[in-house]
Amino acid sequence: MEFPTLGEHCQYSNCNQTDFLPLQCKCGKVFCREHFNTHCLSKSCELAPEPKTVNLKSDDQIFKCSEKGCRKGNLHEMKCLKCNKHYCIEHRFHPTCPEIDDETMAIKVEQFEAPRRQFAEANKHLQEKITENIRKALQSSAKVKTASKIHLMRIKQKATGPKTVPVSDRVYFAVAKPKSMDPKAVNIIQDAENLSNIESVSLDPDLKDTVPLFISTKWSLGRAIDSICDSCNIKNDNNKMGNTKLRLFRQLDSYCVSPLKMDTEIGHLMQKEILLEGDKLLIEYIDSGVLNNLDENSQLFLS
Repeated sequence: MEFPTLGEHCQYSNCNQTDFLPLQCKCGKVFCREHFNTHCLSKSCELAPEPKTVNLKSDDQIFKCSEKGCRKGNLHEMKCLKCNKHYCIEHRFHPTCPEIDDETMAIKVEQFEAPRRQFAEANKHLQEKITENIRKALQSSAKVKTASKIHLMRIKQKATGPKTVPVSDRVYFAVAKPKSMDPKAVNIIQDAENLSNIESVSLDPDLKDTVPLFISTKWSLGRAIDSICDSCNIKNDNNKMGNTKLRLFRQLDSYCVSPLKMDTEIGHLMQKEILLEGDKLLIEYIDSGVLNNLDENSQLFLS
């Protein structure tokens, strides 16, 4: 034995084992942990301490598990969201908890859904206001409508794009490439009342400085931007961490098309008249910090 003097022998009858952390009774005898308890409970020694009764309801604020037959306790309370009772970790996700009644569930759902519904209504109003302002001239001017048709015909004659896109899914635009990789200045509008009404719009059918191309109505906006960059040879780091991101703008009013939701489908944007086939579009670099701090209810316009 390397440390013969370390520890003491248990003085309980027929034990005599060496314990490195022995327990000593007030009577002077030394015991191992097992036989110390036996010595105290035997009541043969008047000096032995009496065992302490543990009250799980008050001692150290121990929370008792509500599962039938479980005697475990926890120092921290873990209430079930359904029945509001405490359970230990083992019985945390118990299947026997009664379900919430329909009325209580409806109240809880309303608490979560109300803010989301209010935002959707506010955003819908903003989008309708924007669409009304920027399309009013197109709806009232026969000359602009005629020019738009001529514009679309000229785009289709020269348009390029992935040959894998079915003809029935193709939509055509004229896209102006960014002149530099420097981020463009933008205006952030959060209130529909701050939008300026467009009194007159002139749609130039000239395709100068633009690339006629087609994309699929079934693509997401993010995939459409990737395809436009491929067709126009534009450096695209939207899928990487960086200081700038590419976004799509309408040439008509410099409005940014869905700056935050890249999963929005092109067909949905056209259905809402946010995009019209034959539009002139701009693709520009925007500061990533602007997008990161942008509220979902805000809209971007090029300065």
